[in-house]
Amino acid sequence: MPDPTSDTLDRIHDRIAQAAPAGVWSRADFLDIGTPNAVEKALQRLTRRGDIRRPHRGLYDKPGLSKLTGKMVFPPRASFIDAIARRDKLRVLVDGMTAANDLGLTTAVPARSTIYADTYPRTIEIEASAGDPKATKPVIYTLDFKRISAKTAFWAGRPAMRVVQALTWFRDERSSLDAAVNGIVRHLSRDPNREKIAQDLRDNIHAVPAWMYALIETITRKLSAEDHSGEESAKGTHAEGIH
Repeated sequence: MPDPTSDTLDRIHDRIAQAAPAGVWSRADFLDIGTPNAVEKALQRLTRRGDIRRPHRGLYDKPGLSKLTGKMVFPPRASFIDAIARRDKLRVLVDGMTAANDLGLTTAVPARSTIYADTYPRTIEIEASAGDPKATKPVIYTLDFKRISAKTAFWAGRPAMRVVQALTWFRDERSSLDAAVNGIVRHLSRDPNREKIAQDLRDNIHAVPAWMYALIETITRKLSAEDHSGEESAKGTHAEGIH
């Protein structure tokens, strides 16, 4: 008799592998593939086989290996936050420094990240480098979950949440907002969700403070220009192929 979890196991592994090493998953991400029980068994088997890792209770990933250093390449903090949000059905709002770091705008690494959400206060510590034999010291992501207030809830869970939070942090730090805008455009140009993020900014520009209007307009304009340039380039390549 065939193993009823084998197909579930293969499909789960394929989905995780496609997003490795950046993705983080929970059982909730695979309920379209199988029943909760089948998914749980498949994840346990994949973990025991060493095909995937369980860096924290209920969270799974598939780290890579750096060809340059031989060290483990594990998911960024943002991937763990987003996986917890999906698992617990939370709309989250991360603090400004964490948002800026997630977008690659600063090398400053927060010792702790504050995540505002409609949930009970708690702290989650994740050893992101668990299992890396070449790690000189563990990399710990400390996530402090706090209750969100109605005043700051608008951007929670929205595609553009990190953009708005990062810009606010840069302004508070008296850092160059022009540099932040350019960095955001550079980061989003490689993000497959950039159009969702840009549209979120366009649709909800009324919800940002007045000083941010021009910055948001610049970001969305530059992203649109890049998308248009990419489309024209693709058309040109297609035309050359026809000739």
